[in-house]
Amino acid sequence: MSNRLKEEHSLYLKQHAENPVEWFPWGKEAFEKAHDENKLLIVSIGYSSCHWCHVMEHNVFEHDDAAALMNKHFVSVKVDREERPDVDHIYMDAVQMITGGGGWPLNVFVLPDGRPFYGGTYFPKEQWMSLIERLAITYKERPELIRSTAEEIQNKIVQNEEILQANKPREDGVNELSAKLLKQWEVNFDSEHGGEKGAPKFPMPARLSAVYNAAISQNHAAIKNQIHFTLKQMAAGGIYDQVGGGFARYSVDSQWRVPHFEKMLYDNAQLLPLYAKAASIEQDEIFKLVVSETFDFLIREMQIEPGLFASAIDADSEGVEGKFYAWNYEAFKKVIPEDQWADFFNVIKPGTWEGTNVLHYHSGKIDQRIRDEQGFQAALTKVKSKLLSERNKRVRPVRDEKVITSWNAMLAASLFESYKYVKDARFIDVALEILNRVKQQWELNHRLPRILNYTAGAGMLDDYAYAAMAFYRAYITTHDQDWLDVSNEIFSTTLNKFDLGKPLLNYYPASEQLFTHKTEWMDTVIPSSNALMASVAFDLGYVLKKPEYTVKSQEMLGTMEELMQKHPLMLGEWLQTDLKSKMKVYVSIGEDYEKEEVIQRFAREKLYPDILPLQSGADNEILVCKGDLCFEPVSTIDEAIKLLVV
Repeated sequence: MSNRLKEEHSLYLKQHAENPVEWFPWGKEAFEKAHDENKLLIVSIGYSSCHWCHVMEHNVFEHDDAAALMNKHFVSVKVDREERPDVDHIYMDAVQMITGGGGWPLNVFVLPDGRPFYGGTYFPKEQWMSLIERLAITYKERPELIRSTAEEIQNKIVQNEEILQANKPREDGVNELSAKLLKQWEVNFDSEHGGEKGAPKFPMPARLSAVYNAAISQNHAAIKNQIHFTLKQMAAGGIYDQVGGGFARYSVDSQWRVPHFEKMLYDNAQLLPLYAKAASIEQDEIFKLVVSETFDFLIREMQIEPGLFASAIDADSEGVEGKFYAWNYEAFKKVIPEDQWADFFNVIKPGTWEGTNVLHYHSGKIDQRIRDEQGFQAALTKVKSKLLSERNKRVRPVRDEKVITSWNAMLAASLFESYKYVKDARFIDVALEILNRVKQQWELNHRLPRILNYTAGAGMLDDYAYAAMAFYRAYITTHDQDWLDVSNEIFSTTLNKFDLGKPLLNYYPASEQLFTHKTEWMDTVIPSSNALMASVAFDLGYVLKKPEYTVKSQEMLGTMEELMQKHPLMLGEWLQTDLKSKMKVYVSIGEDYEKEEVIQRFAREKLYPDILPLQSGADNEILVCKGDLCFEPVSTIDEAIKLLVV
């Protein structure tokens, strides 16, 4: 018998529609029922490609006895964290405060007014049933204890928010911040396998990008090489799909070899420009190949239709994690009989993972083979094509076709950024297709939704921030004034819509009411939305000559200065924005100059400024600005480059 989730659009919610648990979607109905019947709520949060979410559903929520207890004593609410990241964020903060950890599935116990008092992540069935029985008894016999716990948690979260917003700026320079970031990176660097020490290993693109850009700005060759080494190790490992391109969410080991096989749009969107930049700086064939294959993967497997990209591809197929991606020895040899390729991809009869093989290669050998063996790269591409054709006959993992505004805008922004480094016109075409979809939604009522392909509520701060950034980058790439106008419209609306009267913006629209405000200030696998807003504020402040935007950027950076000093690796996007405010280069060109030629001439010197149309001045002039300093106009590209090359 189906529950209320059968009418929902979310794939994750639909996956629970046949549970015997009487699930409600997030909304007034559930909280009104809890209030009217004086019941606690269980708020269970996850997402469609979450392996342990599936495990808990199978081991707990599908069972009649567990469901009966839940239905008797609680009102149970299922939340897709990708649809309602605001709900996920505030309850994750609470659970981390209660337990010291977090993750998904996130299971939170809350009062009818929405305040949490206890929670955790995955619970085995017997532990879950024992816990909910104890909590139900406690609420019946000692409700004041639960209410006082909830009040204590709420007060602590509110206090933390107030402390954050009250931080004062310090006078530390960008060089000192960058030096601290690089020092912290060096301490954590895994010199054997790349990335940071330990397992599991997440790519953390915002962190890698911040370290890379800081190393470039500080001319720190050793750390720049560490990032290149990390990118090579990731590209060689099982975390990278050696057959079809694209990155999995993380590797379970320290060597990048065995992934947790789910693929997320946001990881691949962010890694694309990082590899593209490294490809341009190093002129490296492997980096170029990763860019090309990852883009092809996005188009082939994540694009639903032009301009709309799915959020995720599951790790499991036919109920088995990684079955779609792994190869046993016989299946591999049937497609590719030559021994050299089984050796190259480390395919062995016993298997390298649970009796099968996750394809990977030794990164140190491939550069030499590309250099020394004529035709090796073409042969490798042909092998991958054969393997892909065979793999396509398998049962595919489920794709979550939820089109998230922020992740699609992130992809558009990343494609424009990637085009700076790798001149593939397809990047611009696809990015503009995405932005036309976003623009259609924006023009309906000057609001952004969270989801582009069905109705699921209001957009969050990251949706607005990434959209404003993507439209700005569209303008930089095309010089079409319309894109700049839309960027400005979205940005100015965002400042009003999410304003708390404090330096940092709320994560969800300030007019909406949850049990506390939430300012998203720290990078996770996705950059901080407030850091993105500070970055866009600086760019638009310069290009539109709006000093109030520049002041807003500086105000936000000042609030985060002390935290950047203490936790630079956790705040990579903030450090990149701080670096931008001191070091970013804008080059405005008169009508005598062809934009693509200017871009290419600067790129030869490993310089990648934002190229703008000159707003005032002679047609033969070039105006170069760096941070808050502008040089005297010059009349040749070579003169402009000399201003920046010391």
